[in-house]
Amino acid sequence: MRHQGTAREKGKMKGRWILCLCGMALCTGCATQIRVNMLQPAEYHEASLTKTVAVMPFAGPDGQAVAAEFEAVLGGINIDEKQYFTVVDRSAIDKTVSELKLGQSGLVDAGTAAKIGDLVGAQGIYTGVVTQSAWNDSRYQETRQECAAREIKRDARGKLTEGSCISWRSRPVSCIRRVATFACSPKLIEVRTGKVLYTHNLTGSADAAACQDGRPLPGGPELLDKAQEQVKAQFRKDIAPHYVTRQITLMDDTAGMTSTEAKDRLKQGLEYADKGRMDQACEHWGTARVLSPNAPSVLYDLGVCAESRGDFDAALGLYREADRQLGKPEDRITLALGRMNEAIKNRKKLQEQLK
Repeated sequence: MRHQGTAREKGKMKGRWILCLCGMALCTGCATQIRVNMLQPAEYHEASLTKTVAVMPFAGPDGQAVAAEFEAVLGGINIDEKQYFTVVDRSAIDKTVSELKLGQSGLVDAGTAAKIGDLVGAQGIYTGVVTQSAWNDSRYQETRQECAAREIKRDARGKLTEGSCISWRSRPVSCIRRVATFACSPKLIEVRTGKVLYTHNLTGSADAAACQDGRPLPGGPELLDKAQEQVKAQFRKDIAPHYVTRQITLMDDTAGMTSTEAKDRLKQGLEYADKGRMDQACEHWGTARVLSPNAPSVLYDLGVCAESRGDFDAALGLYREADRQLGKPEDRITLALGRMNEAIKNRKKLQEQLK
């Protein structure tokens, strides 16, 4: 058993928080913002710890094909270029199901799932029910305005030409709105105990509309695929760590800066951050802090540096000091304190999930 406080583990955790860091200016005159990809723990902790899994066919419409899609999601999850789940080969499951004479009809009870999992060497068995997989069309009309008559003009040569419209008429156009909905309830059963570790009712939808005088209406299967992608994305977040993108606004106020060089360093750092060069930006802000140690903007921006490299304890300390030195509420600092408190709270879960 590893302990969360070791230097080695903290170093590994930091490395996972530097996947992507890029600076950008949203508009001329606006504060510089950067985007940082940050690793979040799975929503369902017990499911994330069950690493060797098998997938049974789902009950409901196209249950076998849906189960194959979920199996592909599980097999395709990689964290730091390492496969997160070990998925039992489909042929081994089919063979076991055949030997037990269960058929491929879909959902099995917890006891049967646990028995199958034990025979194929899985820690957990995923099964589930597809509750909706269809699209519906509804018809409606839109009104188009078109010219009924135009002004007729005669040019210098006596030739007749059409001028501007002098009379309009309305014309109804038939249209169709198509809505696809996909819903299913995947379930993870622990083989050792038969306990349900995870179950979630997942729903996705996609819609499109088109009129007879416009572009073609996307097909139902195409929209259904989009709805299913939404469900698979939610499933992915539920059962494994995942990255989310945070947009962080830097501070550029020179309040509390007693040195001209410190002000220059703050500005130079922001210019580097704007170009995605946070390495150089952080160096400039580090120098600015030596010259003006109590400047809130410098302390805050250095907190962003610490946050971007995954050192949340240092970032929290810098944000708190910036807050103390400023002496009044500041939205960016308030958001930063919230992010760090959340990250520190999630750290233990992530360490367990990434073992």
